[in-house]
Amino acid sequence: MRVLDRGCVRGQSRQITVVNVHGTSGIMPADMDCRAAQVEQIFVNMDGEPGANGERNVILGDLNTDPGRVPGWIDTSVAAWNDHVGGSQPFQWVSPFGAGAVPTYTGGLNIDHVISDAFTSRGGCYAPGATPGFPAVYPYIYFDHKPLVCELGDLY
Repeated sequence: MRVLDRGCVRGQSRQITVVNVHGTSGIMPADMDCRAAQVEQIFVNMDGEPGANGERNVILGDLNTDPGRVPGWIDTSVAAWNDHVGGSQPFQWVSPFGAGAVPTYTGGLNIDHVISDAFTSRGGCYAPGATPGFPAVYPYIYFDHKPLVCELGDLY
C-alpha cells in the first residue's frame, strides 16, 4: 500500500509505503522459519525487491513473536527482525520494545509493533486496556491482542 503524504514537506508530496504484517503463528521450528522468511520478504526480497521499498516506510502489524523478549537463538524470526531493525540499522522500533514495554498480548509479550525508517513516535504509543491511563476501547474481551496507537513524527 502506498500513501501519499502531502504534509511532510511544504510544497512537495512524498510517498509512504505501508507494509502490514501478520506473521505465521506457532512455536514449531517450521513456524519460526516461515516467519523468518516473511521478514526477509519485507527487508530483502519480495518479488525482486524488498516489500518495504519506498522513500519512507512504515511496517506494522502482528509479528507473532516478541523480538524484545524472546531470544533469537530460540526463534529464528526474532533473529531476523533484530538483523534488520534497531541499533545502527535504518529501520527502528517505533512502538514500545523490550522488557520494559507494557505487555499487549496475553499479559506477557509484545507481538504487535510499528517500525519505520522515516518516522519516530512523536506523541508516544499506547495500548488501550493495557497502558495505564488508557482504558479499553470496548469493555468485553474478544481478542487476545490489545490495539496499538502511535502518533508518528518525522525521524529526519
